[in-house]
Amino acid sequence: MTIIYVISVKNVLSTSEFLDTESVQHFFSSLIPHIVVDHIVIDFSGVNQINHSFALGYLKSKQDISIKKVIKEIGMSKTISRAIEIAQKELRQSIHQKMLIKK
Repeated sequence: MTIIYVISVKNVLSTSEFLDTESVQHFFSSLIPHIVVDHIVIDFSGVNQINHSFALGYLKSKQDISIKKVIKEIGMSKTISRAIEIAQKELRQSIHQKMLIKK
């Protein structure tokens, strides 16, 4: 049996209006490393907006944590999904540019 831990972003960060870099740092440095289960669901329900720095920080931190834990998201609005997609594209381009420089 798999145990899944669900985190409500709105409840943990005590805001739903605008998430920024400080919010993501708190989320991934203070909260997630202390969760003992390997499967985590992050619920974005009720979160209205994130800034670009939060999206980038979220993806980078998620990538680091994903080595040890399985992380899935639910409840993302179209606005948040779009912000995450833009940040993912930027990260892919950055990785691609770094690979070209190494050649």
